[in-house]
Amino acid sequence: MVPPHRILAAIDFSEPSRIALTMAARLAAYGSAELRVLHAEDPLLCAAAQIHGLNLSVQALEELQAFVAATALPSTVLVHSHVVGGEAIETICTVARRELAEVIVIGTHGMSGVERLVFGSTAEGVLRRSEIPVLLVPPTWAPPSLSTVDLSGTGPIVVGVDFTAGSLEAMSAAFRLARALQTSLELVHVVPALPVIERWQPHARESVDRRVEEARMELARLARGLTMGVTVSTRVETGPVAECIANGARRGAGREPLLVLGRRRPRGHGDAPGAIAYRVLSLAHVPTLMFMATETQD
Repeated sequence: MVPPHRILAAIDFSEPSRIALTMAARLAAYGSAELRVLHAEDPLLCAAAQIHGLNLSVQALEELQAFVAATALPSTVLVHSHVVGGEAIETICTVARRELAEVIVIGTHGMSGVERLVFGSTAEGVLRRSEIPVLLVPPTWAPPSLSTVDLSGTGPIVVGVDFTAGSLEAMSAAFRLARALQTSLELVHVVPALPVIERWQPHARESVDRRVEEARMELARLARGLTMGVTVSTRVETGPVAECIANGARRGAGREPLLVLGRRRPRGHGDAPGAIAYRVLSLAHVPTLMFMATETQD
């Protein structure tokens, strides 16, 4: 999948979807990937237009092609535009399977309240239902370099590692992505504090310190297995898991990070990625690749 050869970008003509399209096209510039641009046409709207003798799908395809042309995509990227009638979430996932897409790129819509990321019902639904990786692009993202047509300047690639099979697969994908983008890789593990009463605090701190040391050794072992010209660093922190991962993926001077998180493959419709993943997404405000494990995990 990394770098992908077939990318599906979901478009609803909003500005966040234009930003996601820009990210998708620049990602496609690596490995000469095909870019499928999809707009899911509301079937009720199509039916209402047909009553008045209008073929809305034809008009929507024209609008989609104009939208793509106005987004200033790299000329080297082969773009295929699709308008398909149907409920958006199901249509996006179905077309992704049909076109053998390796990643779905979709825009998010920013923050609502203190903690919750409003993906938009479509983006959140795709994240729940998709069986392939989903790259979520926040509306605040901009290409690191306007003088290039790819993702030059992106980095580091930050991956949360909790030593489960899913996170180890995500780490492998993050390594390949870092190598493709010629940037560095950061492995992050968080040891949460133990919620115990005051008189047990010394024992809790001792336990946490021991887990931190074990995690450092394990991350160092994993880093030694990642070679082929990528600079790999490791970091073990203590505290709230989501907050620590999000803080480690913040933008800053010389940093345009891309976050990679692992999740289990959905076991059914509406299977959520997990509370920690949602919390990270609500705080990080950077492009985040949700990488699916190859097998369903309990």
